Amino acid sequence: MRSENSINVDVIFPVMHGTFAEDGTIQGLLELADIAYVGAGVLGSAAGMDKDVMKRLFRDAGLPIVKHVTFLRPQFQRDPKGVRKQIERELRYPVFVKPANLGSSVGVTKAHDDDELQDALTEALRYDEYVIVEEAIAGREIEVAVLGNAAPRASVPGEIVPSHEFYDFEDKYVDGAAGLRAPAPLSDEDTERVRQLAVDAYRALRVDGMARADFFYEEGGRGFLVNELNTIPGFTPISMYPKLWEASGLPYDELVDELVRLALERHERRSRFDTKR
Repeated sequence: MRSENSINVDVIFPVMHGTFAEDGTIQGLLELADIAYVGAGVLGSAAGMDKDVMKRLFRDAGLPIVKHVTFLRPQFQRDPKGVRKQIERELRYPVFVKPANLGSSVGVTKAHDDDELQDALTEALRYDEYVIVEEAIAGREIEVAVLGNAAPRASVPGEIVPSHEFYDFEDKYVDGAAGLRAPAPLSDEDTERVRQLAVDAYRALRVDGMARADFFYEEGGRGFLVNELNTIPGFTPISMYPKLWEASGLPYDELVDELVRLALERHERRSRFDTKR
C-alpha cells in the first residue's frame, strides 16, 4: 500500500550504470518506496555487479567459467609479492585485472608480465577492495540478450568485433569503433547451446526483466565460457541489447513495452506476499 506522500509514477526504468545504479542500491530504494521498476531486483543486481560472487554462483550452477583468482586489498597491502606469485601459479600471462564491483570496463587492465601486473593491481584497487584476476581467453566474444521473469527467453547471439586489443572503455564509449555481427556466424548447435547457457546464467543470478549475457568462445577448445551477466545493459537504439532483440524480430518500441509489462507483472506478483510482519 502506497502512502499519500508517494510519488505518482507507475514504473521506473533505471537506465544507469555503475555504483549505486546497478548494484542493488537504487533497486533497494525503489523496493522501500513500493514502486515498480524495470530489471533485476536487489539480489540479482548485487550479484551481477560483483564479478567474484557472480562467478561463484555460475560455478555452483555447473556453468563453464574462466579461471580466475580473487583477493582482498589487505592481502595485497600486506604481501604484494605473495599475491603476484599466487596469481602466476594459478594463471598464465596475459591476464585481465578487474575491480570486482564495477562496470563499463572501468579499472580493467590487461597485464602481460609481472611489472604490468603490479601496475594493474594498483589501478584496480583504486575502485574496489576486492580484485579479480582472470585468464585471458584467445577466442571470440559472443553476447546474448535475455528477456523475461519466470520464463526468460534468449535472443539470437551476436558477436563483438573489438577495434582495440580488447573490448575496453574507449571501444565501448569513446571511439565506438567496435562492430557487432547479429546474428553471430555460429552453427545451429552452437547457437542453441549459447542461448541455453544465457538463460541458465540468468536463472543462476535470479535476474528478472532483462540482462545481457557475455561469453568467450574457444573454438576447438573449451567451447563457450560464461564471462558475466550485465543486468542494466546499454539501452540506446544502437546498443547491443536492443540490437540483438531487433535482430530477433522484436523492435525497440515493442521491447520497451515488454520490459514495462514485466516490471509491473513482477511488482504485482511480489505484492501478494505477506512482508508486513
